[in-house]
Formats: sequence, structure tokens, C-alpha cells
Amino acid sequence: MSGTLVKQGLLNNTQERQWFRRGTTILIIFFVICTFGLAWSQRSAKISERQEMKLLMDPAASDPGLTLPEQVDTQLANKVSIGIYLERIPRLLIKETSWSVVFDVWLRWQAPLDSLADSPADHLVIMDGEIVSKEKIAEHHVEDQHYERYRISANVTKAFSIKRFPLDEHMLLLALENGESVRGKLVFVPDQQNSNVSSRASLPGYRLSNWQFIEKPHSYKTTRGDPRLVPGSKSTFSQIRFGLTFERHGCGLYWKMFQALYIAVAISFLACFIKPTDVDPRFGLGVGALFAAVANSYLVGSFVPDTGEPALADVVNLIGILTILVTLIESTFSLYLFDICGEQALSKRLDRMSFQVMLGGFLLANLALVIAAIA
Repeated sequence: MSGTLVKQGLLNNTQERQWFRRGTTILIIFFVICTFGLAWSQRSAKISERQEMKLLMDPAASDPGLTLPEQVDTQLANKVSIGIYLERIPRLLIKETSWSVVFDVWLRWQAPLDSLADSPADHLVIMDGEIVSKEKIAEHHVEDQHYERYRISANVTKAFSIKRFPLDEHMLLLALENGESVRGKLVFVPDQQNSNVSSRASLPGYRLSNWQFIEKPHSYKTTRGDPRLVPGSKSTFSQIRFGLTFERHGCGLYWKMFQALYIAVAISFLACFIKPTDVDPRFGLGVGALFAAVANSYLVGSFVPDTGEPALADVVNLIGILTILVTLIESTFSLYLFDICGEQALSKRLDRMSFQVMLGGFLLANLALVIAAIA
């Protein structure tokens, strides 16, 4: 008897309210978790990245995760003034974790002319990279005052953080050492007054927000067999760091990457306006949108390196895919109410409520992610 009553669409008001409470609660919880959980993750990533940048360019702070610098007496060390003018950044490849740079470097130091053997530039090495070419542009030696200037091209390896891609921010660190003389013998003094960055040092899609130039002790957990050093001790060198912070300019790349995804999600929402028993168009919209969202995720993978950490782009794609999945689940429940329970009015109300919640939740989640990544 009860089965017949249900088939005739005689669910009572209490049962209807339970359907709507459960459906609304599930949808709201889903989008609340997506919005606040993922937005908090993006905000935390931004704070962590900027804190790491700050430590790298703080002469008195230890680098995160690296060997603690050893305190060395530098009173008797030769002081060499060094400056950098960054000319160009020909290439930045996030997926290949590398970037290239062309810059001028000059050195001024004091030493008796008859004792001048090696220039401090003869043993310059670049950290996390290699010098492709080094050309002496100018030199000037008067009595015990010496000056040399070089044009250097280099390739640098960098593990780019992709957690906020494509609303990312990166610090390109150009670090140089004299690989022959430890810090107790040679200390670089940054020429802050004359160092600068050329307007040609630009990157498509990014803008230079600031740059810094410092000297910092850098220790290695080995003497590299140098007989002049105490066995088992650290070898500490004077390292200059030229750090350039680039941040994404606008949201152009973001919209280019996700316009297809947003259209696919919008198409899946249209299923809420189709009669549940029209199974082919009702479910076909969601299935087609799902394939489009998956294809968009492959597009994202072509921009970033294969790491275990999800990028903002991966998170946005995931929200889109899950939202489309929710529309298919909602269509299934709506069909059940319409065809099995005979509750056409209840099915229509469920579609209307689901459309409003899903649309509002999806927009809120995406807006919160963007704000958390750039604010």
C-alpha cells in the first residue's frame, strides 16, 4: 500500500523537508569545505613562500633547510667591492626548472701592483648553475687600485614553487662566490650605489616588484680536502646574492587557462532545466562537460613540472570536475524523485535549489581561491 502511495506522489511534507534538508546540507558542506579549506591552503602557501624569500635575502638569517653558516673572523680578509647590472633574462622555463641571465659584474679592490697575480674574478662560480660565457669588457689598474668589468651569460637551475600557479610569484636568485678563497681571506662588499636592473630584464606575463643585493656567508659541510683547512670543519665563503622578485601581472593567463573549464561547468548546470526523464540530454551535458574539464587538466600539466604538489591550477580544475560530478549526482536523485517516487513538483524544486547552491558555491570557491593567492 505504501509503495503505491509513493508512486502516486503522496510523499508527506515531513519527507519533503527531509529531502531538501539533506540535499541542501550536503551541497553547502561540499562547497564550504572546498572554499575555506583550499583558500586557506593557498594563503598559507603565499605566506610560506614570502617568508622563505625573506630568509634567503637576510644576511643575518640562516637559509631554510641548508647548512648553518659558520662565523668567521674577516678582519684580515681582503675586501673586494662588487657590483651587478642585470641586462636581460632571455629565458625562464618553469616546467624545465631553469632560467638564463645576462649581466655585467665589476670588481674593485686594493693590492700592490707587483703582487697582483689572480683577479678575484678568475675564480667566480655561480651557485645552482653554470657560466656559459665570461668576457672581460674593461680593466683599469693604477698603483694599488684595481678595477675589472665582465659580461657574463649563465644558466641557473631553480625549483620553482608552483603552488600558486598561474597567479605565482618567484624570486630569481643570482648567487656568486669566489671558489678559491674562503671568507677569512676574501669578503665581497656589494656596490649598492651603482648596481641596478635594466628595463630590458623583463619576463612576459610578470612584472618586477623589487630587487635586493646582499653579501652573506655560505658554509659547506666539507673542506673538500683542502689541506689549509682543519679536517672535519666547514668551509665558508663570501657569497653575493642578487635577488629579483617577479610577480604575475594581472589574471590574463588565469582566464586563458580556465575559460574552457568555466564554460564546461556552466553547460553542466543547464541540466537542472531539462526534464529528468529526458535522460540523453540531461546526463549528456554533464558527461560532455566532464570530458572537457579533464582535457583542461592535461593543458595545465603542460605548464608545470611533474612534482607531487598540486598547483592552484590543479585545484581549480579539481573543483570544476567535482562540481560537474555533483550535477550528475543531482540529476540521478532528481530522476529518482520524478520517475520512481512520482514527485514531479519535488523534483523540480530540487533542481531549482541545486542550481542556485551549485552556481553560488562554485563562484564563491573560485573567487576565494583567487583572492587568497594574490591578496
